[in-house]
Amino acid sequence: MAARVGNAPRAVRVAYAVLGALLLAYFASLIVRGPGQSVTLVDGWLVAAFEVVASVLCISRAFGSRRRAIPLLLGLGVLSWSIGDALLTFESAGGATPPVPSLADLFWLGFYPIVYVALVLLMRKHLSNLGAATWLDGAVAGLGAAGVCASFAFNTILHSVGGSAATATVATDLAYPIGDVLLLILAVGGTALIPGKKNPQWLMLAGAVAINAIGDTFNLFASSGSTSHLGTIFNGIAWPSSILLISISVWMRPGQFNPLAERRTPGFLLPGLGAGAGLAILLVDTVQRVTPVAIGLATATLVTVGIRLGLSVRGLRSLTEIRHRQAITDELTGLGNRRQLFSLLNAFFADHADPETIDRHLSLLYVDLDHFKEINDSFGHGAGDELLRQLGPRLTSSLRDTDVLVRVGGDELAVLIMDADSRYATGVAERLMAKLEEPFVLNAVTVRIGASIGIASAPTDATDSVGLLRCADLAMYRAKVGPEAFETYRRDIDDDGNRLRLVEELRDAVEGGQFQVHYQPQVDLQTGEVTAVEALLRWPHPRLGMVPPLDFIPLAEEAGLMQALTAFVLERAVSQCAAWHAGGRPLTVSVNISATNLLDPGFSDSVKAVLGRHHLPASALVLEITETTILRDFDVCKRVIVQLRDLGLGVSIDDFGAGFTSLAYLGSLAVSELKLDRAFLTRLATGDTERNSALVRATIALGHKLNMRVVAEGIEDPEALDLLTSLGCDLGQGYFISHPMPAQDLVLPAPRLMLVPNTDKAAAG
Repeated sequence: MAARVGNAPRAVRVAYAVLGALLLAYFASLIVRGPGQSVTLVDGWLVAAFEVVASVLCISRAFGSRRRAIPLLLGLGVLSWSIGDALLTFESAGGATPPVPSLADLFWLGFYPIVYVALVLLMRKHLSNLGAATWLDGAVAGLGAAGVCASFAFNTILHSVGGSAATATVATDLAYPIGDVLLLILAVGGTALIPGKKNPQWLMLAGAVAINAIGDTFNLFASSGSTSHLGTIFNGIAWPSSILLISISVWMRPGQFNPLAERRTPGFLLPGLGAGAGLAILLVDTVQRVTPVAIGLATATLVTVGIRLGLSVRGLRSLTEIRHRQAITDELTGLGNRRQLFSLLNAFFADHADPETIDRHLSLLYVDLDHFKEINDSFGHGAGDELLRQLGPRLTSSLRDTDVLVRVGGDELAVLIMDADSRYATGVAERLMAKLEEPFVLNAVTVRIGASIGIASAPTDATDSVGLLRCADLAMYRAKVGPEAFETYRRDIDDDGNRLRLVEELRDAVEGGQFQVHYQPQVDLQTGEVTAVEALLRWPHPRLGMVPPLDFIPLAEEAGLMQALTAFVLERAVSQCAAWHAGGRPLTVSVNISATNLLDPGFSDSVKAVLGRHHLPASALVLEITETTILRDFDVCKRVIVQLRDLGLGVSIDDFGAGFTSLAYLGSLAVSELKLDRAFLTRLATGDTERNSALVRATIALGHKLNMRVVAEGIEDPEALDLLTSLGCDLGQGYFISHPMPAQDLVLPAPRLMLVPNTDKAAAG
């Protein structure tokens, strides 16, 4: 308690220490004196003075507190009682017997409503967010305690006043236990609801009210002549102790709130005791007559218990439904989650075991988003979350009411299609891909994503939930490494071509150098000369055919093979470029590198070593880095780019304008080339051509202002070539000029390239 009132002024703490010492001395005097001995000075005037000082200390707290109402009301309440004690002492001077009711009764009874209002205000401060069931717990505890108190108090009053007492006398005598009962209901009920460790002020007030009730009960026993020496002691010490506790309580600090602590619900000890007390009173009444007030309170207690049980049952059912929905719902998107997916699949396979439903079918579409990690890296996880939230309504619009879309986890989704064949499932996959290819607006920025979809059917492909998900997953990974955006599970391919095996095959291919490097020419759009080529890695897979880098590079990143792959393509490309230089064709070769390479501390030295082995000038090599690679760790990438520039080679930003780069980064990078994303050319052929042309022109001008060469890729028709030439673009590449091919098949005319349309797009691969 001393620690809790440590913030009170020193004078206040000293005053309470003195009052505490006086209270102990008074308690000792009551023990020493006999049952019938009374000292007016001590028991009357000094006790009244003690209580007045305590009430003044309580009221003084109101002038230094932001919540003045509670200490002011409590102080006025105890002051009212103190004045009543002083008046009683005055009226009892000379052995006189004060009438009932007297002026002292007026001030004593004034204590109850004032303190009752203060306790209600304090409860509202702490219990603003409690539900009806919790309030009923408090009511049960309070009513039960009040019933016990009434069993003693009211019987004593009725026996003491008899049938000849005046109405005013009976009313006055009954007012005290009624006031005590009401305060006790509030105190015990609040204690059942308010955590005691965090609210010691309430505990002290509740203790003071309980002492009042017990003290008044002993006072009634004394009035009826049936008290003992112990009862006399308690009757004398009860009210001074209660008033001192009330006064101290207003100076106590509340417990500190700990946001990390587990939120505990109010306990059931006090409500349980209250319910037990109510039941006990009714049982005792069958043997010995109990006052009707106590019977009424006991009955009210058990009725409240019944209402509480009804609310508990309803709340439990509602909570069960809520928890079930939460368990099968993804919190971010509002879609179903992995648990719901398996619940539905398990229900289908359990139902499918019934011979009457054996003809039912189910298709599962497993969807894995492309470029989702880049969006998180570029714009933050908030943007990725917003994209996932937009996905639900967009994709659901392409499904039937009976189809179910769930988020399996991360950037993976699944669609359950009941009672539909594989052809319908394929149609759904096409509609989903169309929806996914539409742009997403995230904080005023437009981004695009893709997806790979695997389709599996039950019971054709699998006869259990795990097996069906595995089949769809295998088909999805085949779609990732193949030319199609979605694939249907095929046992003859996928059981032998799962992802783990594909990774192992990729590792063997890296160790054995089983890759090819194709080259795509880059033409100077102003002169028509082929001045550069881009080296593109290809994987001739024995089962899947020629696999392009966009399909196996993610696997290489996950398997830690990027450094070996980059070393392979650098060695081949630099060697071939040196051969061209030796043959009189001073071309520049571009090689793509990844974030893994940039974050490798020895990467710059390894590039320098390759150039030195083949005696190729550094100016003949350009390293292409995607926008998203730079943004993953901008400071490190910026430093490595400076090192590469100091070697004398060029650095190009690939896929510029794909929707992820901030122009604020561009001016601080030591790059020499911008490579426009093919989306620029797509926009030139659709929509507002004039506006899109202005955008491309401005981007080219920006690159030139920063002393960068601008390269356009994806040129597939003469119109795009002519437009880019007129806009001042420096270099161009694309299927219209030439598709990638091995070095021995590449025809490089000696001074100029005749721009003849290349119609063999199928061979582009």
